[in-house]
Amino acid sequence: MEAVALAKPQIKYPEIARYTCYRAFLRDFFEYKKSLRSGFSYRQFAGLVGLKSPNYLQLVIQEKRNLTETTGRRLAEALKLNAKEINYFEALIRLQNAENDLEKVKAQKNVHACLRKLLAQFVQEDASEILNKWYHLLIREMVLLKDFEASGEYISKRMNGIINAEEAERSLKFLLSSGYLKNNGGKYEQCEPVLDTGVDIFNHDFMQAYHAQTLKVWSQNIEKLGYKNQELGLLNIPIPKSKLPELQEKMRQFQDEIIGWSQSQKDCDELVQLGTYLMHFQNKN
Repeated sequence: MEAVALAKPQIKYPEIARYTCYRAFLRDFFEYKKSLRSGFSYRQFAGLVGLKSPNYLQLVIQEKRNLTETTGRRLAEALKLNAKEINYFEALIRLQNAENDLEKVKAQKNVHACLRKLLAQFVQEDASEILNKWYHLLIREMVLLKDFEASGEYISKRMNGIINAEEAERSLKFLLSSGYLKNNGGKYEQCEPVLDTGVDIFNHDFMQAYHAQTLKVWSQNIEKLGYKNQELGLLNIPIPKSKLPELQEKMRQFQDEIIGWSQSQKDCDELVQLGTYLMHFQNKN
């Protein structure tokens, strides 16, 4: 009888966006490189970065040493990570190296913001049809719910009947045909984890119309949109005109943090919309 050698299962390239610990990423990257070349060692791994200690990265992975941000950047560049991946890798290092609660909170916010920027796929202007209906993007997120069913009846019920089953069916077909969703053996998945309309991609009139749709639906249905868990707040802020860009940037940073945080949530069974709006009562004098 002739012996047949069984092929080793191929180890996939580790995508850093899937990791919340830089040590786990380095461990899996090492195993990936070793699967490609059996002789790959920790000495060679350290050599990629020009480290004098041959077992330094092994100690890091074993949590016996910490990476500094300087060494981390050199390592990330040696691993051919792109600019956004490097920023996320450095953010994970800062989180692991945080020495007190205040530093940890600040570092965690930075991790979420970097993850959002890493995952974001910008909606191009010629694909603006997804913004013609206020509920297209909402239904796109709905597929992440653990009890999701690809039917108009389910979607309509989940949205408290605000849209009917036929509208829901048309939206689902649009999202599939336009490449925003895919059907993977009966399981609906997002083609990109985060979509971003950007700051300057669409003209202001177009974006005003999109948000006006959403706000109108909220105002007409506010009593039945999960009122027990609604968070209603309105700030009226006197501010120097020169500080408006700074306030706008703080709002964008908040959105980045929330989106990054949401990407780490599992077993989702509820869906919410969170809006951030700044209305300027401009001085005409």
